[in-house]
Amino acid sequence: MSMTPRERILAVYNGEEPDKTPVLVPEGLLRQAPGDWEQRLKERGIATMRVAWIFKPTICTWNEPLDPRLPDVKYTRNNYFEKGISKTRYTYETPVGSITGVMVTNPPDFSVDNVIQHPEEHVVKQPSDWRVVNYFFKETLNNLAPTTYEAFERSEKELGDGGITNVILGEYTAWQRAWIWLAGPERSVIDFHEQPDELQEYIDLHKRLHTRLAEFAAEFPAKYFLQLDHITSVTSPRYYREYCLPIYEMYSKQLEGTGKILGVHMDGRFGHLKKEITESPINVIDSFSVPPIGDVSLAEARELWPDKMMFMNPAAHMAWAEPEELRKFYESLAAEWGSKKGLLLEYMEHLPMETVGAHMSAAMEAFGY
Repeated sequence: MSMTPRERILAVYNGEEPDKTPVLVPEGLLRQAPGDWEQRLKERGIATMRVAWIFKPTICTWNEPLDPRLPDVKYTRNNYFEKGISKTRYTYETPVGSITGVMVTNPPDFSVDNVIQHPEEHVVKQPSDWRVVNYFFKETLNNLAPTTYEAFERSEKELGDGGITNVILGEYTAWQRAWIWLAGPERSVIDFHEQPDELQEYIDLHKRLHTRLAEFAAEFPAKYFLQLDHITSVTSPRYYREYCLPIYEMYSKQLEGTGKILGVHMDGRFGHLKKEITESPINVIDSFSVPPIGDVSLAEARELWPDKMMFMNPAAHMAWAEPEELRKFYESLAAEWGSKKGLLLEYMEHLPMETVGAHMSAAMEAFGY
């Protein structure tokens, strides 16, 4: 008797071998693809993924580096177009100072998710700006509370055998948040090297935040928890050991003995961190990108980290490949891994809207659906 989509996912989470490698997509994603891909793939057994949060209030909104919904923050935004590109100038005025930045929106025809934005002008431009950022962390910590379990349990019931609800821990480690969202690589390198008082406080506030979130996670009724850290070649071995690894170790210790698993979103080139990842207690390398996008192959990953699971991205470099070429490519990945155990294909990063359905279909065919 074949497994349900949910049973396949849980088998992988539990270290068992499912009847087929699970293939997951975020709920509603395929509705945006041309044609009737969603219904066709659901009939074949594709799994639906939802996400839940374990705390409130948040700090990052994903479309901006800081959540402005604090009582003493005056927030303004100005939307405009520059050379045909949609941009947003936002300003946070707080009791300890003001900061401003600009976010750029991906062109609408670039991706299935056209609201993803990235910083063009970062909010931290000088060391004193960290003081304003720290205000947001302090206020969040003062009001931090776990979310109720009701929404998560309702989501699980609604999905039934068709999918699963995973928990996004939601908050980055200190170095990752700095260079991705707040200050950019150049400013972050300078301040993390010079360690002004405001930056040291920023690092300490992250430790306090993750300590609380780890406590929430240990009690939350989910199986899989994902740390959104976007590990790439920008993070050096030293900074990984100093700013990332201690946080992962703290979460792992809190989850020990609960049967829950911990993943870290590592969607870039992290071959330079092989030793550090080997020493890391995480269970899952999430959003694993095969070469040439990534720089570690599935075969090498299995040899290096036999105790870790690979939750793999669709192959972005094959975005426009023909269906037969796609099928053969995913067949080669399945053969390279050599087992259904410990492997899962999840759509996390972006493919052109026109090709998402074809990618998922080719992968499912290669995995025996």
